[in-house]
Amino acid sequence: MHKKYIIPFIILLTLAAIRVTGQERPSIHQTEYEKYKDLPRRTSAFDVSGAGIVPYQERSDRELTATVFGYFPYWKYPEAVANMQFDLLSHISVFDFTVQSDGNVSTPSAWPWTDLINAAHEAGVKIILTAVNFNGDQIHDLLVDTVIRQNFFSHLKSLIETYELQGVNIDFENIHQSDRGEVLNGFMADLTVYLHEEIPGSEISMAVLPINWGGWEFAGLAEACDYLFIMGYNFYGPWSQTSGPCAPLTGGSYNITRTVNTEFAEANADKLILGVPYYGNKWKTNTGNPYSHAFDHISQPSYSLAKNTADDYGALWDDISQTSYCSYQQNGDWYQVWYDSDTSLRRKYDLADSKNYKGVGMWALGYDSDKPELWDELRRRYTGTSGIEEFSQNKLDVSILNNGNGSLKIRFTAAKNAQATLILSGITGQIVYQHKYQVTLPGMQQKELPVRNLPAGIYLVKVLLQDDSNFKSGTGKVFIR
Repeated sequence: MHKKYIIPFIILLTLAAIRVTGQERPSIHQTEYEKYKDLPRRTSAFDVSGAGIVPYQERSDRELTATVFGYFPYWKYPEAVANMQFDLLSHISVFDFTVQSDGNVSTPSAWPWTDLINAAHEAGVKIILTAVNFNGDQIHDLLVDTVIRQNFFSHLKSLIETYELQGVNIDFENIHQSDRGEVLNGFMADLTVYLHEEIPGSEISMAVLPINWGGWEFAGLAEACDYLFIMGYNFYGPWSQTSGPCAPLTGGSYNITRTVNTEFAEANADKLILGVPYYGNKWKTNTGNPYSHAFDHISQPSYSLAKNTADDYGALWDDISQTSYCSYQQNGDWYQVWYDSDTSLRRKYDLADSKNYKGVGMWALGYDSDKPELWDELRRRYTGTSGIEEFSQNKLDVSILNNGNGSLKIRFTAAKNAQATLILSGITGQIVYQHKYQVTLPGMQQKELPVRNLPAGIYLVKVLLQDDSNFKSGTGKVFIR
């Protein structure tokens, strides 16, 4: 190639690389939908007609100061329900109700989740239906074909009424650019009017990408529905040529701060929820340094798995993006895992609060497993509870093992002569078993609770421990099938 063409050619290659990097990518919602969609569908442990579902109850004693909206995918049901801290949630959006090309809507595996719905409703938490479609052509027909659209609206109404739900979150992605502005906004406005009239008090929202890659009118979309959930993640992923943060607060051309200050600057803050990731990215990299060249994208691990890896190899902090990561060598190869810790999430919550957003949310509930720190950060932030340390002093660690033979094994530590009370209750508070005894041998206690004849559902195990010096209590949840 003649030298006079070399520099322009390099510039063109660089611009092409930027265009490839700076483009719309499948969200984690879509990639995990594709990953799990072929799992065998399970039958529900409850009445498929919705019988037995407890209506939603407003709770005047709830302390949440903002909306906390969590997606809950079917592949985490039912085991993740046991770790839910319902007092720290305002909405649980059930993922997913797949929208078909004709407007019909299919329900998630094992639906209805009557145990989850009842536990949430008793705690004052709203259950939202997540309506999903990732096919641009099908979405176009849903938006513009009046027959398909009305069929879809009617199906949503029926599902919401049948299962005592509180609204719908529309998760339509890969929408044609020509449909993203006036067409989509008009569709959402019509859906909002329809459901508000048919089911007063119902909530209509939509999940949106954090960057406007073209065609979106976010301010008008926010006005067309009750609120938007900003999917504030997926900035790095399987397509990335280097390692990096899933949700950078700062740094680079695109980050969460830009999303808030630029992409959604004209939208009403009262109608915005900032979503954060409870997952990360794992790469095989050239070196252990941040933003190292990535040879291979290994996985998108849950927060729980990412945190376990960081605990094993040492957590690191990236000042550029203000997020957590770890790097380590294995068999001579470098690996990096990037994730959002409670520290990095705190700074994102700071940003959302500084803009007076409606609240925050996450993809996805259950991805933290039984780890408490992300719940603790929500409690510090949105309940006005300043004394988590004081609370933990009176907290008793309780281990519950469901061995599947009709009994639960309960383990906890107690001092000699302490009085222990074991209580097994349904999720709504009805006591089904209670046992009190005096501790004669100090140390680890193990007791068995009979559950063979109990109906399927979520149960609470509470242990109360009283001795001469203090009082402690611990509670755990267990799912009995």
